[in-house]
Amino acid sequence: MKEEATPSLSSRSDKQKELTSDLLTSIEERFRRDLLRSRRRRRIRRLLLNVAGVILFLIFWEIAPRVVPGVNLQMFPPPSGVVGTLWDLVASGELAGHAWSSLKRAIFGFVLGSIAGVLVGLLTGRLALLRDLSDPVLHSLRSIPSIAFVPLAIVWFGLGETPKVALITWGTFFPVWVNTFIGVRDVPSIYVRSAASLGASPTGIMLQVVLPAALPFIIAGLRQATAVAFVILVAAELVGASSGLGYLISFSHLVFRVDMMFVGLMALGALGFLADALFAAALDKIFPWYGAEAR
Repeated sequence: MKEEATPSLSSRSDKQKELTSDLLTSIEERFRRDLLRSRRRRRIRRLLLNVAGVILFLIFWEIAPRVVPGVNLQMFPPPSGVVGTLWDLVASGELAGHAWSSLKRAIFGFVLGSIAGVLVGLLTGRLALLRDLSDPVLHSLRSIPSIAFVPLAIVWFGLGETPKVALITWGTFFPVWVNTFIGVRDVPSIYVRSAASLGASPTGIMLQVVLPAALPFIIAGLRQATAVAFVILVAAELVGASSGLGYLISFSHLVFRVDMMFVGLMALGALGFLADALFAAALDKIFPWYGAEAR
């Protein structure tokens, strides 16, 4: 009888394990579906609110110049007075050409400045001697607005693409460097000592411990640098350029086309927004855990 009871108990135990496993799998799948559904609702809600915000802004812009006394519609045209010029520039391909010229300069300068900022931030954050040597110079240069170097860049590099890319590189370097430096400097020392006690080399500690720990600061600096790149881009294109959105705005000023100036400003705003949105989307794909609490 005991021998017959043993297989029966074993069979019941196996069935209970299978039921428990199935129940856990079902709970996990339900949790995953609910989580994805919740994230989807948040994204849709955010998108609808973004669209509503743009519509409300356009309505306010359309009404304000008409109701505020003393406003000349030629000097401050509403959206209805700009949309015709926007369509003409889009249809002719002129706006796309200027936008592409500006985008290329912003990308090149952003990439060069970001690479330099991350490298210098890693080195100054880890090497005390290099930090003490470079602090007075870097911080004093950081205090000088990048726009102040526009005349000097033209004198040094002429009127081609080089001065524009150089100015954007210069401007994007500093926010990336500062954030990287702070992130590397504030890495808990216990991380470094633990890795060293396990036999990690200085290079291994830098790449596998310090860099990942400082990653949130580096990402914040890169995102800030995207906005800085477009700010400096306009200043660089206002002088000595034959294409680009900054040139379009400057040319519109010379021919007194305020509606065309607004088109250039709107295009710059759209490019900046798209660049930030693409950066956030790429960040979500590459580092899905970064900022997960905000989703």
